[in-house]
Amino acid sequence: MKEKIIFLCISLSTIAGVAYAANEIESIKAFVNHNIKITVNGNPFSPKDSEGIELAPVIINGNSYLPAKAIGEALGATVQWNEPSKTIIITNNVIGNKPTDKEVSDKVNEIKKILKVGMTQAEVKSLLKESYKIVDDNGDLENGSDSYWKYNYFTAPGYTHDDLPDHVIDEEGLKARNIGLSLFVGWKKEKIHLFTISYVRGNDLYLFIMNPDGTYSESKI
Repeated sequence: MKEKIIFLCISLSTIAGVAYAANEIESIKAFVNHNIKITVNGNPFSPKDSEGIELAPVIINGNSYLPAKAIGEALGATVQWNEPSKTIIITNNVIGNKPTDKEVSDKVNEIKKILKVGMTQAEVKSLLKESYKIVDDNGDLENGSDSYWKYNYFTAPGYTHDDLPDHVIDEEGLKARNIGLSLFVGWKKEKIHLFTISYVRGNDLYLFIMNPDGTYSESKI
């Protein structure tokens, strides 16, 4: 049987606990097909609910329905449930060539894997081919570093925020996805002393911090 794909059907976990009048609910016959594979922008993808349980496509009358929240967020959109109006709200966060959550996440994980405290500037230059900016912290940062480099990734063409000091996180630019992520490296005697990665995921900003002693933390800003 040839199946049609209908893009979005809201994940039940998104509307758990929502009450409806009897005449608003219709009983249907559906099947769950665990054999269907999904790719997002060419990459294998397994939709999951808020508990981390994998969600297979639901087949209704030959049409494949996919969970709205998982698929939407994989494509960089925000999916919300509005209880008063009983409305599923999907907001596209990707405009033009702005980065998706997956693209940002992949780059963040790549940087985490590559960079290590103690690496030399020559080693970092050989691994990170992107251009960087030498940052003057104006004496504001007292963390033991003697110099700083800043890398911005997925920067929108022509975007600048000149009134913001380079050592301050550009929260506005990140939220608007004019920047996908920003890597800030602190050097001591030309070796990595520490580094931070500020990045966007959905509507939230996150900050990863690698400390001089090799410990790290990651949290919402």
